[in-house]
Parts: sequence; structure tokens; C-alpha cells
Amino acid sequence: MSSNKAEASLRQYFAAYDGTPKEFKEVESLFDAAFHEKYTLVRKTGGRKYIDGMRGNMVDEGTVLDRDAVKELHASYLKKGTNITLIHYRRIGLDCYDCEFRLQCSSEGIDEVYRVVYTLQDGKIEGSQEVYNDLDTIKAKCSSALHTFNVLNKYQTNM
Repeated sequence: MSSNKAEASLRQYFAAYDGTPKEFKEVESLFDAAFHEKYTLVRKTGGRKYIDGMRGNMVDEGTVLDRDAVKELHASYLKKGTNITLIHYRRIGLDCYDCEFRLQCSSEGIDEVYRVVYTLQDGKIEGSQEVYNDLDTIKAKCSSALHTFNVLNKYQTNM
């Protein structure tokens, strides 16, 4: 539960995205230091779309990317010379952090702000969920707390 280590590792990893094109091999050790081997990213878009029968609106289910898929995504950003600026990194639960950052790449015309809720395990980021508003953040925080409880529940106590 070393949040300071996870934050420092993430900051070092983001600092590698300084706007100069690079190969992912140059920063892979920083990625490994920040992200757990079981890391997954839950994206808000890109999955199955359907019409909610109750509300009648279109719902985008989102997608789940595993660690290798995230590495490929990050490698594509590095090759383009993307710049990442950390906006905030706040603790919102036991092992849960709200992180917002700006992704910029002038050659591709990219200027986007992402907000992600990170769940930590063993001092590294194990899971993350993209969020768009405070309600999404609360849902992600509850999901993170349940995950942390299940991880802690694996270990027996002497009670």
C-alpha cells in the first residue's frame, strides 16, 4: 500500500512523455515500475453499444484493456511525441486515487484531458477506470474499495 512509491513512479513515467518521439523500450522500465503485472484499464467507450430498455437512451458499454494492450497504446503515443501534463493526483480511498492529466501532441492535433481512478496493489497501479464526472468517480471509488477488501480478505488473520 505504498501510495508515495506509486505516485513517484507515475510522475516519472509521465515525465518521459516530454514531447519528443521515443521508442517504448526506452521507458518500459518506468512503465513496469508504475503498473502492476495484473494491470487493466476500463475505458468508457469502444465497447458494445445498445439502447437501454428502461431509459431509452444509447449506452456505450466501454472496453477493458489488459496490460499488453495498454503498452501498445502508450507506445503509439510515445512514437508521436506526445506530452503528458499531470493536473492532479488525489487520494480518495484506502488504495484509490483520482488522477487527471492532459495529453497533447501538436503533430497529430491531440489535446485531450483524461480523468482516471487508479486502484493500487503492492505499491503499483493495478487497475484504472476512466471517469467523466464526480458520479463516475464515486462509482469507481466504491469498486476500488470492494476490490481492496477482497484482496485483504485473501489473507488469514489470527483472530
